[in-house]
Amino acid sequence: MSEVAQLLLLVIRGILLWVIVPAGVLSWMVLGPMTNASLGACLGWFDLNLIAFVQRGLLRLVIRDPQAKWVPLAEMRATKHRIVFLGMW
Repeated sequence: MSEVAQLLLLVIRGILLWVIVPAGVLSWMVLGPMTNASLGACLGWFDLNLIAFVQRGLLRLVIRDPQAKWVPLAEMRATKHRIVFLGMW
């Protein structure tokens, strides 16, 4: 992935995290009991799918071979990825 694509990914992800984190907390209240996932795992799952969406959707013309894969809802509980809140700035 080129430096320009990496920069675009970071900027777009940083902006979208301001929407995804509050929406993720609200949806965790619904999905949490169904999946037995912690809040951190739920937000990490949303962030991994956000990265996949940006790479495979918004930046598909810039990123030829996207590395991010979609994470199914069934794997939310096992998600190890966590959001670093400094990434939102």
